[in-house]
Parts: sequence; structure tokens; C-alpha cells
Amino acid sequence: MFVVALGILLAFVVDAAWAELQETEQERLTLEALREEFTANVTSLRGTAALHDAVVQASDQLLAHTGPAASDTTGVSRLIGEVWVPTHSEVASGAIQSLLSTNDLARIRDAELRRALAAWPEMVAALVRIEDALHMIQRDRLMASMQRTVPLIEIELVNGFARYPELREAFTAAVEPSRFGNDLIPLIRDLQFENAVLHRMTVSMIASARTIDLAEEGERILGLVERGLR
Repeated sequence: MFVVALGILLAFVVDAAWAELQETEQERLTLEALREEFTANVTSLRGTAALHDAVVQASDQLLAHTGPAASDTTGVSRLIGEVWVPTHSEVASGAIQSLLSTNDLARIRDAELRRALAAWPEMVAALVRIEDALHMIQRDRLMASMQRTVPLIEIELVNGFARYPELREAFTAAVEPSRFGNDLIPLIRDLQFENAVLHRMTVSMIASARTIDLAEEGERILGLVERGLR
């Protein structure tokens, strides 16, 4: 009986040890996936923040040309192109969404890391809401003020595909230049246009700050992940 009892006890011990090894290995694989995801996210967010900062700078320069008596259009077309280019954050979420959707967050033993991962999706959603506001400004205010006075085809040909030269070349080949005059003076004298640029600049500053905050939180999470892998 003693031998039987000892055998049963040893079986339980072996099973428990095997289960713990499996859980440890599963956590390691999860942490490695999170490390890859957050490394990419931090790099992407830092790049997006720089794009927002570029829009802020271009907006500031463009506002220097506006006013009721404005007449200097030097560089205005280029600045308009920089201001109205949409900026989207690209945040990968496959690993963390897999954890949350399957209720497997508990496999992460570090309580601080679990809390940070649970809060991450809402932080990303908050940034997306700000970027949505930027796109609404571009569509409903900036674009509307420009459509009254400037042939957008001309600006699109020069600036709209600035980051995509192959698309710009295809667009140039496919679309005829506008037959309307490209007179920017009525635009830079338009108060609605000036207000739209100022609004875009303000929200871009907020978006840049929030993007940097998210990047810094991503770096903090990355540090916790690295700690768990040691």
C-alpha cells in the first residue's frame, strides 16, 4: 500500500511539474510574440509622431502666409500638400488581442504587465479617435475651404502623393491638368481656410503628444516583457 501511495504521489508531482513547464513555455512564447509586436509598435508610433510634428510645422509656416491682405504665395502649394496629407497610426495588435479575446491574460504572471496589457487597447482607441477628428477636419473644413478657390487636381499632382512617387506618376499620366487657374491668393485671404489650418495644427499637436505618450507606454510594456523573459 505504501508503494502504491508513493507511486500515486509521484505521479501527481510529475504531472504538476509537467503542467508548470508547459505553462512556463506558453508564457515564454506569448512574451516573445508581445516583444516583437511592441518593438514594431514603438518604432511605428515614433515615426507617426514625427509626421504629426511635420504637419504642425507646415501649418505654422502656412499660417504666416494667410490674412486679408495676403499676397505672397511662395511655397504655399507645397505647404498645403504637407498640411492636408492624412496621418494614420499603424499599431499591430495580433498578440495582445489574442490574449484578451481568449481570456488568456492570466498566463502572464507579472501583475504589472497584465494591467498594462489590459489598458493598452483603450489607449490605442483614444489615439484613433483623435486621428479621426483630424480626418474630419481635413474632409469637412480644410477640403471645403479649398474647393471654392483652388483646383485640387493641381495640388494633388504636385503634393498629394509626395510619399508615393509611383502613384503620383500614375496619377499624372491618367488625369488631365485643371483648366481653371491655380490662383492661391483668394485661398490664403479666406478666413475659413485660415481657421481650418489653425484647427488642423491644434489637433495635430494633440495627436503628436498622445502618440508620444503611447510610444512611451509601449516602451514601458516592452521593458516589462523583457523582464519576464529573463
